[in-house]
Amino acid sequence: MDFTSNKHFCILPWIHLHVSQSGKVHPCCNNNRYLGDVKTNSIKEIWDGEQFNDLREQFKNNTPDKRCSHCYNIEKSGKESLRQISNRKYKKDIDRIQNNNAEPIYLDIRFSNICNFKCKTCWHGNSSAWFNEGSKRNASDERIIKAFTNNFDELFEYIDNVEEIYFAGGEPLIMEEHYLILEELEKRNLVNTKLRYNTNFSILNFKEKSILEIWKKFKHVHVSASIDGTFSLGEEIREGFNWNQFLANRKKMLQICPEIYFEITPTVSTLNILNLPELHQYLVKNKLLDVNNIYLNFLERPLIYNLKSLPIDTKEEAVNIIKAHINWLNKKNANNLIINEFKHTLNYL
Repeated sequence: MDFTSNKHFCILPWIHLHVSQSGKVHPCCNNNRYLGDVKTNSIKEIWDGEQFNDLREQFKNNTPDKRCSHCYNIEKSGKESLRQISNRKYKKDIDRIQNNNAEPIYLDIRFSNICNFKCKTCWHGNSSAWFNEGSKRNASDERIIKAFTNNFDELFEYIDNVEEIYFAGGEPLIMEEHYLILEELEKRNLVNTKLRYNTNFSILNFKEKSILEIWKKFKHVHVSASIDGTFSLGEEIREGFNWNQFLANRKKMLQICPEIYFEITPTVSTLNILNLPELHQYLVKNKLLDVNNIYLNFLERPLIYNLKSLPIDTKEEAVNIIKAHINWLNKKNANNLIINEFKHTLNYL
């Protein structure tokens, strides 16, 4: 039976292990339903546990979960959600739903909240740089939050069969654990493992390691750079971001490993909606980005930055700017997926 076309089915609980910066295991990065904690239980105990199996049974029965609202809201706009992307991408693994104990083949481990940026739309749970704010944004009494304490090596028990690893943060390119995983993959000659990143792309060297030289050794690397605006606007939204450094890093990447897939993934909010087309067009015109390599993340919280909170006159201005950008995309022969990304933005507005 093909469950993937069901309205509320999600394949992730059968293939995917997500560990948050605090060590808590959730269905995915958009759903905070508690499934366990790697600080108190082994990964195997959590993966085979009652909470995970209850979630699997719920999705198998096509029963909605209110904590999946992020995907449901995205789908209402016409844009493909993480749920739908995962169902499509891993449809080949649908037989796994008959075996709840099959090991995860997709890891999304947020090793810590260590980050060198303090973005306006972020908080302490995702960035150590927010700690000094001393506000309700603080997720812990400690600046640095780490997922693993004593059992980090347990991840290596699964690594031989893992098809894909997603690195995010905090900022993964300045995390020790990220490099330990890459070293283990290289040692086992697992260079076919797909590596995906969500990174602020500000630092390409960690201690004595060059991430560009490391990436050259792997066959499937997908880099998503979190950048929200051009010049000073980008620097204002993401404190720590340097526009010129970003451009220099991208040029260096093109010199050393041009074959790696590179895209930008702006967090679309009230802060940058009017600048979004300029960002896209600048990078394309300067041959730093393929016109089709952009993915838009609609911000939901904080609500003050959600697009739906814009006043009517600003919404109308945004609609006109996005429509003009869609015309530009058509002239550039952008593919329909990218054109639809911006059409969905109009729907979301």
